[in-house]
Amino acid sequence: MAEWRYKAFISYSWADKAWADWLAQAIETYRTPPALVGQAGAFGAVPARLQPLFMDRAEQAASASVGSALESALEASEFLIVLCSPNSAASKWVNHEVAWFKRHRDPARILALIVAGQPGGEPGNPENECFPPALTHRIDDALAVTDDRENEPLASDLREGGDGRRRARLKLVAAMLGVGLEDLIHRDDRRRTLRMRALLGASLGLAAVMSALALFAVQQRDEARRQRAAADSLVEFMLTDLRQKLEPVGRLDTLDAVGQRALTYYAAQDPGHLDADALGRRSRALHLVGEVRNTRGDTGAALLAFTEAARTTGELLQRDSRNPQRIFDHAQSVFWVGYAQSLHGDMKAAEAGYRQYQTYADQLVAIDPANPKWQAEHYAAENNLGTLYYQQGRYAEAEPAFVAALAGAEAVSAHQPGNSEHAIETGVIIDWLAKTRAKLNRVADALALHAREIALYRGIEAREPGNATARKDEALAWQHLGQLELVRGNSRAALDGMVRSIGLLAPLIALEPGNAELQEGRMRAALGRADVLFWLGRRAEAGAALAETGAAMANLQSSDARNVDWNTGLPGQVAVEMARLDLADGRAAVALGRLNRAISAIRAAPTPSPDLVTILGRAMLLAGEAEAQAGHAAQAQRLWQGTLAQLTQARAPADLTTRLAALKHLDRQAEAEQTARELDRLGYRHPAFLALK
Repeated sequence: MAEWRYKAFISYSWADKAWADWLAQAIETYRTPPALVGQAGAFGAVPARLQPLFMDRAEQAASASVGSALESALEASEFLIVLCSPNSAASKWVNHEVAWFKRHRDPARILALIVAGQPGGEPGNPENECFPPALTHRIDDALAVTDDRENEPLASDLREGGDGRRRARLKLVAAMLGVGLEDLIHRDDRRRTLRMRALLGASLGLAAVMSALALFAVQQRDEARRQRAAADSLVEFMLTDLRQKLEPVGRLDTLDAVGQRALTYYAAQDPGHLDADALGRRSRALHLVGEVRNTRGDTGAALLAFTEAARTTGELLQRDSRNPQRIFDHAQSVFWVGYAQSLHGDMKAAEAGYRQYQTYADQLVAIDPANPKWQAEHYAAENNLGTLYYQQGRYAEAEPAFVAALAGAEAVSAHQPGNSEHAIETGVIIDWLAKTRAKLNRVADALALHAREIALYRGIEAREPGNATARKDEALAWQHLGQLELVRGNSRAALDGMVRSIGLLAPLIALEPGNAELQEGRMRAALGRADVLFWLGRRAEAGAALAETGAAMANLQSSDARNVDWNTGLPGQVAVEMARLDLADGRAAVALGRLNRAISAIRAAPTPSPDLVTILGRAMLLAGEAEAQAGHAAQAQRLWQGTLAQLTQARAPADLTTRLAALKHLDRQAEAEQTARELDRLGYRHPAFLALK
């Protein structure tokens, strides 16, 4: 295939230079969808970019041969794009370029773009013809235009009522790439959901004038009122419509900029002169900033933003205590404050906040029982309490809370079947209910719920391929399903669940590397994969999977030193998995060092959760095995006895398995057999248990 110096030569009249500049920029900045790059097109392999283009800057006198520079450029160009207008139709220069290309090159590679005029002119006004004669007539050997008319070319149309800029550009691009137009448009539509920066840039550009508008109001009050109304309307758009468009595609950076810009706008005004609506928008901006900070892992900064928002919404509620919108706004503040407190391990404060949130939700339903938005608040309140119970190991209390939340969510979704936001909320509740039933040893129920949850997310992704939230939640569901498959002894299915989870999360993390929730999900999937690989006897692969967690762990810990799970639970889990590999390879001292650090950190936690207790029990068990491997029998005995004391009240199968191992090490056979029978009755088939039988 020939190597072209230029992808296309743009032929235009100087009077149409503005259109030529636009066209050159539109094509040279176009990026071919990755899925098409390298595929076979009509003109060979589809390229990633369509550049460079040649644009002559000055019209030259036409002659029988175009100038040597232009002739070289034409000969080195794969395509000729003709900007068609009455100006170009009358241009000898444009006609000569078209004529030269038709005689020396393939006429099929001449593309037309109508910017003005009319094909064939208009009755009584032939000068309005847009096509240069060289484009519509046969050219002789001397490059002269003959009277023999040829078919009019198919052209993209920028005129009013024509293709519009986007479709006109894509028509030209499809022709140059040698691919189908509709396929290209479909791929471009999908890509646009991930490219909201242009919309945000326009919004932020307008928002940048807000501070100036507020200052101008001091001197020009009447005019300022009108301008402030416009600015407030823009803020409302940014905090509602724009946010709804950005959230599903996972744009943390742009969402953060939206919230910060709105806060900057209100900071330039005297809070004492803000009306209730303006204060409400300020609180929503604080919520947005807090949610972004939380997602990025900075829960300390998030708590400050939520607390400040709560002060504002609380004051507004005091002014108008029966206003449903004021109740709703303050309920959101109360929830987010409680949520941030729960991440810091302050479960008592979190529960108080969640119960207050439930009170507000009940008030809203009492005011308007048929309002689906208030019904959603009611089931959300149940779900919040369920998550808190779960985190504290109160599974018997968590289950009815999740059952009630799911019933409410399904009732609301039934009236809004196409609402993806409600569908995702329903899926999250299903996930919590499944995990709770798994903790209650109802594994079959839990598996069925996770399968239902995954089907729900896939339905959303089929409708909205760019919905990052649905994809993230599906990834977490595959993790949980994989964990249950391991409990049933299905190691291969468990590994598949972890691999699927990692595969779904990887492109989301590439798009949002600062998203701590995604990083945590990826890390837990890697831990789960390492666990399964260990039991499959693939220790080298398990070690490699654990090594992948190092960078993610460092990022999480540096982003929030107060998050108990990131700074105690996850490091403890990693230490246990790595120590197990160390012991298998005879590195007792290395394993013991890891385990002792993890044990100390967990014991220093203010209120150890059930998960922390489980990790602590496993760490103490393995520390005893490390001491025994090093020949320190007395120290090993003490650690195993401590393991039993730590898990005296435990009834979870994982904890019972740890107890069983400690009992066997201590040669307490009768108790070991009793524990094994209990695990058998539960149908527990985790490889760790089977290895002890």
